[in-house]
Amino acid sequence: MKGFIEFICGLCKQTYRMGKKKKAAKEVEGPVLGRPGNAVKIGIVGLPNVGKSTLFNILSGMSVPAENYSFCTIDPTSAKVPLPDPRFHELVEIFHPKKRYPATLTVHDIAGLVRGAHEGAGLGNEFLSNIAATDGIFHVVRAFGDKRIEHVDGDVDPIRDLDTISSELRLKDLQICNAQYEKMSKLAGRTNDKQQLFEVALLEKVINHLENEQDVKSGKWVSEEVDILNTYNLFSAKPVTYLVNVSKKAWLKKGAKWVKPIKKWVKANSKGSKIIPFSAKFEQEYADIQDPEEKAAFLAEHDVPSHFEKIIWAGYKTLSLIHFFTVGTDEVKCWTVRKGTKAPQAAGTIHSDFEKGFICAKTMAYEDFIESGATEAACKANGTYRQEGRNYVTKDGDIFHFAFNS
Repeated sequence: MKGFIEFICGLCKQTYRMGKKKKAAKEVEGPVLGRPGNAVKIGIVGLPNVGKSTLFNILSGMSVPAENYSFCTIDPTSAKVPLPDPRFHELVEIFHPKKRYPATLTVHDIAGLVRGAHEGAGLGNEFLSNIAATDGIFHVVRAFGDKRIEHVDGDVDPIRDLDTISSELRLKDLQICNAQYEKMSKLAGRTNDKQQLFEVALLEKVINHLENEQDVKSGKWVSEEVDILNTYNLFSAKPVTYLVNVSKKAWLKKGAKWVKPIKKWVKANSKGSKIIPFSAKFEQEYADIQDPEEKAAFLAEHDVPSHFEKIIWAGYKTLSLIHFFTVGTDEVKCWTVRKGTKAPQAAGTIHSDFEKGFICAKTMAYEDFIESGATEAACKANGTYRQEGRNYVTKDGDIFHFAFNS
């Protein structure tokens, strides 16, 4: 287990440091749909026989239970996967804490969807209820041919499959919104309550958007509208990462005929969504290798990468999430919040009392801490250890000590 963690850490340290040299990503502007918390949940979605369970099995194999780690397989279809954040592992090496808690991604292997799922076809009701419990979606798209693996619609056509699932999610949202509209419009007809009238108008806007075959997440919504939409927990409002499952042969040749048309479809129908090609068969072979040196040799021999680290990180990035840390000899913990979260709300992620009684946040950036010799005293001496108030916006990599009234 130790060797595995060190291997993952080693792989991602270089990636992280190279990424820091690139231009910083544009900050999220405007209100964002959804309310993911510190426990992030992603559902693996797709038609039957597209590679969902293979992907899940590899991810759940990464969630090996071990002392001082809080991730493990929850049940046969759910697992907590540790996020390979090199900063966390470096902080663990510095403090040697009794307990350590990395950020985790809870992944759900959701039953395969078929046409008509919004009306209960196949396992539609189970499928949709499971998606409702997630913050985002990994949409696995089959882009490989294999006569031994039957396709539910007879032949392989990723564009048709993409249309099927996206349509089913929108149709279910239409059911939800139409039912809510019928209820709210009756109430609004007997009142001058501005909030109820506002909600009815919003529902009309959303229904029109969905009937025009547009996902809720593609709409332009103001903050007041987002607050209401978040209470509906709509399916097409959830961010999607498209995982294009190609054959091992295509992966080794670094090309697959379906990737380009899939990118074109996503650009037209889910603008801004991430697309990650991968080969479940190749990744399974890679995951089956236990020795870190042999894993590295396997990648070098085939001259192609593993994309599992990229897939895990994508689940976070589509949700506009960042991390802050709390550190000490007792415990090092990585916490997850949305970009733009202010210090009191970040403190509330740890405990509601921290937010209620918030006084200030004593903080230093991870980079400043490392560059100062990994000591708080050095950060205080060079002015990079700061005391921030209620309006401070949490930055990715902040190391926090919160002061609060109990």
